Amino acid sequence: MTTRRQIKINNDPQLDIFSTATRNSDQSSFKESGNSDDQAQTRRFVAPDANSITLGNTSLKEHLELTDQKAPFIVASLLDERDWSEFETRYAPQGRPPYAPRNMMGLILYGIMQGVTSLRTLERLARVDLGCMWVSGGIFPDHGIIGRFINMHSESMTGAFFESLTRAVLKKTDSGGNCLAGDGTVIEAACSSYNMIKQEAAQQALEAAREKADSQPDCTKSQKDLEKATSVHEAVIERNKKKKKNGRSGEAVVSPTEPEATVQKMKRGRGYAASYKPSVLANSKRVVLGQTVDPTSETSAVKPMLDQAEQITESPVDEMLLDAGYFSDDIIATSLERDISLLCPEGKEPGKPKASAKFQKGHFYYDKARDVYWCPAGKELVLIGQIKGSTRTKEQKHYGNGPCEGCALKGQCTTNKKGRRIKRYAMDDAKDVLRQVMQQPKAKKVFSKRKAMVEPVFAYLRDIQGLNRFRRKGLESVKLEFGLHLLAYNLIRAVRAIIYAILWLNKLLCWLFEQYWLLDRKWVSRERNPVKHHTLLREGLYWI
Repeated sequence: MTTRRQIKINNDPQLDIFSTATRNSDQSSFKESGNSDDQAQTRRFVAPDANSITLGNTSLKEHLELTDQKAPFIVASLLDERDWSEFETRYAPQGRPPYAPRNMMGLILYGIMQGVTSLRTLERLARVDLGCMWVSGGIFPDHGIIGRFINMHSESMTGAFFESLTRAVLKKTDSGGNCLAGDGTVIEAACSSYNMIKQEAAQQALEAAREKADSQPDCTKSQKDLEKATSVHEAVIERNKKKKKNGRSGEAVVSPTEPEATVQKMKRGRGYAASYKPSVLANSKRVVLGQTVDPTSETSAVKPMLDQAEQITESPVDEMLLDAGYFSDDIIATSLERDISLLCPEGKEPGKPKASAKFQKGHFYYDKARDVYWCPAGKELVLIGQIKGSTRTKEQKHYGNGPCEGCALKGQCTTNKKGRRIKRYAMDDAKDVLRQVMQQPKAKKVFSKRKAMVEPVFAYLRDIQGLNRFRRKGLESVKLEFGLHLLAYNLIRAVRAIIYAILWLNKLLCWLFEQYWLLDRKWVSRERNPVKHHTLLREGLYWI
């Protein structure tokens, strides 16, 4: 029996028969990575060239240039300069070639820059957005492929790749990391605020999960449910201990689906909800050099952010600007250890409290020579006791016994019948120095730049990139999502810096052309229109 000869026909979309554009061969859509001598270890990736994409008889590149779209070209060039070997080594050399990591990251970051974070919306964006086609090379991955890619390379995205891309952005923006401003915010977690449970309910859920796991020892789902119920129970117990230690009343609540998130007051008057606290360190050009996420604390995020910033710039940080929420022992100790000039106010300006506010510790002056405190009314508070440090308490001195009765400022100072009491700790000497520094006019002038350096970062993330609520669950996943947002944000800073430089150079050369034409009218004949020459010059300088 004879077999029929099979003929394979190329069914790729055909160009117009009168088009002069050429299509790349099938082999040009693949990229090889690895040692060329060892063919068994060579990895092949689907990496189509964006130059081969056409819109009828017009290439995509020409169309974007005609419509004055500069951002896709800048983003693509920045990604092309990166080293993708760390991503590529995670793929096996056998099997069907996957999409190239360079193209996948281009799709994800360009989508986040447009405020698109949903995987399904990213899938659609790759099919309809022309700028995204240029950055991604025209790939059309499924939303599941995008999600698996993010999970596979999560460590690199928030680590080495973030550092590499940020270094490139620093060069494009001509900025560094000597002076950094820090701040944090509160962003809602991906869980319902109506399903929070207390310790008693968490205990009941744990017992039910344990009984189910004992009755079904071979069931994987039952074991996972038991681990989750255990983590929820441990989380609510730990938070109740912290509330009791801090002297707060009421029972702590926790989300059964997001136990790491804590109930906190939201920004912009949105009430209370389970949320996280992301923090950033940004330079004068608003490029983010350090970023992390903590469930509750902003101060504990400063050390890892400083480490990341110094890793990126390969140089120590000289100056750090923080708001009053960071005025604490840990932050001051960290700045002293790293020899960083810290500018951080305590809160309200000493000596100018509101009518309804009480005098803070910073309003009292400590006389080191006499070991006494002077209150705002000019009275002395002497040493009345001392407590040695232990595992639970810090070493401290207590000052009081001031003549508070009959004082005109007592209503603004204390309601204690025994008078005002002041506690002094070992770090208070450094705090006193910082208070004096913050009163200097030069320090105030430098600190006034903090808001312009870091506050617009979170405003852009919320209003443009849509980061008003995390989509992923778990602290590690939230860190990954926040890191992706900041990768896209830093790309935006580079795009704007390059576009601004192009426009500035264009304007400068046009001005020079006008000056030369005015000085030597013979260079341009009277019959020729100088406006036309200006237009041609602008077109010629478009990509300089």
